[in-house]
This record gives sequence, C-alpha cells and structure tokens, in this order.
Amino acid sequence: MFTAIFQHHVGYLAACLLTALVLGGAAWALARRLGNPHSVWWAGLVFTLTGVLGVTFMNAGPASSTCVLNHQLDEPFHTTQGLWNLAMMVPVGILALMAVRRPLPVLVGVVVLPLGIEFTQATVDGLGRVCDSSDAEMNILGGLAGLAAAATVLTVRRSLTWLAGLKGTLITAATFLILGTGVASPMLDYTNVDGTGLSAADSDQKRAVGTAVKEAFGDRYTIGQFYEQPCVGAPCKNVIFNLHSREKGYSQEFGHGSLSWPDKKHLNVLLENRDRPTVMGYPVPGAKAPATAKEAYRVAESYARQQYPWVKDADVRQTDAVSDEARLGWITKWRWTHDGVLMPRMLDVQVDKAGQVAQVDVTLGPTRVNLPKGKLDAKQAENAVGKALAARLRSNGSADAAFQAKAFAVKAEDEDGTWTPNWLVNVSWDTEGQGGESQDSPPQETYRVDAISGQVYDIGGVPMKSR
Repeated sequence: MFTAIFQHHVGYLAACLLTALVLGGAAWALARRLGNPHSVWWAGLVFTLTGVLGVTFMNAGPASSTCVLNHQLDEPFHTTQGLWNLAMMVPVGILALMAVRRPLPVLVGVVVLPLGIEFTQATVDGLGRVCDSSDAEMNILGGLAGLAAAATVLTVRRSLTWLAGLKGTLITAATFLILGTGVASPMLDYTNVDGTGLSAADSDQKRAVGTAVKEAFGDRYTIGQFYEQPCVGAPCKNVIFNLHSREKGYSQEFGHGSLSWPDKKHLNVLLENRDRPTVMGYPVPGAKAPATAKEAYRVAESYARQQYPWVKDADVRQTDAVSDEARLGWITKWRWTHDGVLMPRMLDVQVDKAGQVAQVDVTLGPTRVNLPKGKLDAKQAENAVGKALAARLRSNGSADAAFQAKAFAVKAEDEDGTWTPNWLVNVSWDTEGQGGESQDSPPQETYRVDAISGQVYDIGGVPMKSR
C-alpha cells in the first residue's frame, strides 16, 4: 500500500526530509543557545512534526468545507490507514513530553494538533484533503500512547513535573474549546457515515475486479493489493487495487484502479500518468503513435470496439488533448443521450503519445431511462452553484475568490433508486493575479444541481449549503 502511495512522490518526500533536517537542526541550536538541557529532544520533535505535516498534506488540493464523521469508532483499528495514522503520532507524543517535561501542555497539544490538521484540510485551499474524524481519532490516540510511554519512563526517573503549567494549560484548552465550538465548527458541513477507511477486500470483490480488469485488458496485467473503501455520504463502497505488468524487470511499475461495489458498474483504471509512455501502457494491436486528435481517436476506437463493442451505438464521440500540447495524450469520450439528456452509460479512453491506452473509465449504466421534468433551467442551476460556492468561500475566508459557473448539460442521476435530471455545471476559477504564467484555460471543476430540488453537489458528490 505504501509503495502505491509514495512511489511517485520521491522528490516531494526528499524535500520534506531536507526541510525536517534543517528545522530540526535549527531547533537544536536554539535550545542550546537558550540553555535548555533537552535540545536533542526538541530537535527530534521538530523533525518529526515536520515529517508528519509533510506527509499529511501531500497531494493536497481545494478545500471542501466538509468533514466526515465516522460513527464506527472501531473501524480504523482494522484498516492499514487507521493504524498508520496512529503509529505516526506515537513519536510525537514521546518526543513532546521528553522535550517539555510537562504532561498537561503536551496532553492539550496531542489533542489539538490532529483536530487542527483536519480543520485545515477542510477549510484551506491548497492544503485541502479529506477531513475525516477517523484520522483525528487515531492521531489523538497515537499521541496519547506516546505521551503515556514517555510519562512512564520519566516517572520512574522522577524527572516529571505533573502539575507544572496547570493554569496556562487550562486557559489554552478553554480558548481552543471556545474557538472550536464557536468559530471552527460552524464553518464546516458534516457528513455522517459508518466507515471511511481502507479494509481488506473479500473474495467476491476480488473476483469482480478480476472479471472487470480482464474485460478491459485481457491477461496483460496481474492484480496486486485489493482494498475496500466506503463512499463518503452514500451507502456504497469502492474496491481499489493495483495492477502490475507481467513483463520481467518492471516490478516497480504499477497502475491503480477502482471498481464500484456492490453494483460493479463503474470501473476506473489509471495505467500511467506521465508525459512519457511506460511499460504499463496497454498496447492496441496495429496502433501507431498518434500525432493528432483524429489519429488518437482511431486508436481509442480500435481499443473500444475490441473490449467494449457496445460503443458502436453511442450518440456522441469526442476527442480532446490531455494537458498542454497533448503531453499526456488524448482522451476520447463516448456518450449516450435521450431527449437531449445524457444517459448514465459512459466510456472514456485515454491514449498516450505512443498509441497505448493510459486510462480507462467505464460506467455500465442504461442508455434509456424515464425522467421527471426538471424545474430549473440552466441559468437557475448556475445561480444555485454560485450561491453554494459563495457560502463555502465565505466560511473558508476566501470570499474574494473569483469564479464563473456555466451549465452545459443535463444528466440522468440515480438518487436512492430514482432517476432524476441533474444539471452539470462547470466552474472556472480565475487564477489571474495569483502569480505564475498565464494558462490557456482556467482550471475547471464540475458540480451538479438536482433539476427538481435545486440541491447542489460538489465535485465529490457531497451536498452543499447555499447559506
């Protein structure tokens, strides 16, 4: 699992290590200069905290203003992710007490730090990731375990002052409690779920993945690790997995994918995500390296007709470059429509510059569904997204961020077993004045709006508030 997580972030991790060494050394030098007898422990604490924060915010992105509250409190103890979150905070608890020698301030610190991390992930653009109560739970328990271990050692050595800093600790704890309940909590939306972490996939799930992968790629790849991950805010799961090439000498290369469960209708596999083709790319018989979108379409069509022959009935076929100058190739999309509404069935095939398939995204939905008539038009859908985003930006303290919302299609969505029309709305963020070179087109995110109720859903499918 950790190979899959960290493999493509060697440069980032090296930078984190260097930063941690520099800050740890600075902490040691400062403690020595101030005459603190625990300078080595201070260096270790700063080094470890830097590493924890660096790993925590890796792959960060936009903030969602949403936190997941997992009511299954024992679930993270049975997942690799949960145990990792616990383990990485144990050294923090140990080193903090060894450096400070006062249990009460450290106790407040190991509780406040994980809560602050989750709050930051939910509210700060650029540092956003999934805000999950299970992560905070395991981080806190890990910190407390480290604190308990260090306290035991220091108590035996009689070098611990139990009540030192009591007044300051109480004031600090009360301040954070007031800020948390009065300021931080109202800034967040909460999604209540039962289970959020990764757990081992069962035999049925493994067989389903094997069948889906074989349909997409035959026997080209072997399947590595399997994990089950619950959906956020919905009674579903995804089986995530790794793919490895069968060619000898390429054991370090891998792709990854997910299969929706239990419906098994949505398969996404990313074989490569680099500007240079790799051994993980799926070769299409007879395909040549494309130089234009038209040539890339022919490669994608050849693949699709072999693996998913039902694409011949698609109403819409569109090929677009992926990234500037098609550095990552081209992606061809097949879509089905009925009465001007996008149907649930979809197929996307990305072809790299060598003419290999780099990514496949397939949804096995119906091509015809009966829908009630929508109540919102395109302009009303755009206004609904604008209000929801404005409310989220205000809660994040980013009310001056500029964006444009443009409704471009109506799509049939399955909501609790009922098909309803939903507007798809592209949101373009204005990056002018934020530094860096100008882009050919601003970054976009797709939101959807229930055309009957007016409920807005963000890019992760989480309902948004409009005020």
